[in-house]
Amino acid sequence: MVFEHLAAIFIDKFLGNYIEDIDSHQLKLHLWAGDIILENVHLKTNTLNDFNVPLEIITGYLEKLRIHIPWKHLYTHPTKIELDGFYLLVTPKTDVNYDVERKEKEEYESKMKQVQKVEEFRRERELFEKNKQNPHHKDTFFERLQFHILRNLEIEINNIHIAYDDKTTKSYPFQCGITLNYIKLHTTNDQWENFEPTEDSKIIYKLAQINNLSIYWNSNIKSRLDLSKQDIIDDLKSIKQLKYSKTSFILQPLNCQAKLKIAKTAQEQDF
Repeated sequence: MVFEHLAAIFIDKFLGNYIEDIDSHQLKLHLWAGDIILENVHLKTNTLNDFNVPLEIITGYLEKLRIHIPWKHLYTHPTKIELDGFYLLVTPKTDVNYDVERKEKEEYESKMKQVQKVEEFRRERELFEKNKQNPHHKDTFFERLQFHILRNLEIEINNIHIAYDDKTTKSYPFQCGITLNYIKLHTTNDQWENFEPTEDSKIIYKLAQINNLSIYWNSNIKSRLDLSKQDIIDDLKSIKQLKYSKTSFILQPLNCQAKLKIAKTAQEQDF
């Protein structure tokens, strides 16, 4: 209990800049069982300030996020990330101040990240060449653990609606947005069929399934900005009714799949 209490304090401190006050009903920790659950939380309206973008959050709401890490069976049981219900409404921010010092700092940090990536690539390349010359090289414990977690990782995201409302020109308000019914990522065999991966699997096959992904743009429509926070959330939740309404789609709701093939080492892919 003490450990879970400390973990809750740490999570609250980490998320405190972005999420409104979290209580024990919203954050549930069952660390020994491997569960972290966050429910019914609201984003702070100033969350985007740190990113220096000309947008302001009107409403941001997360229904449920569950992370399951099977500590006792990391090699054999799936690590799961499940998100169900994320609704966000933003609007243009008119009082944006250009910060020259901040811009220069961001450009410097961006360049340093690029240098770091080049250095990491160089080290990885040297390690690869070294291992290539030593066919009896064995992976470290952390390399094996990382591979097994990736192999067993399952991700499921449901009910997403991110919207932008603009009525700066009162005679011509408009709204646009992205909606998603679900995306699922899970492990398969080499025939892209569900199966339980074995420990000796050298290649990971992942299948991503996307359902009802759409982009819309509505002009001369009543703005959501005049609604209460709860009414905005309820309106954004009506994601499944969009295709039956008078919504103007840039991208009609579509379903698609992506197939990923991940090798444990480059040699196994003949790189």
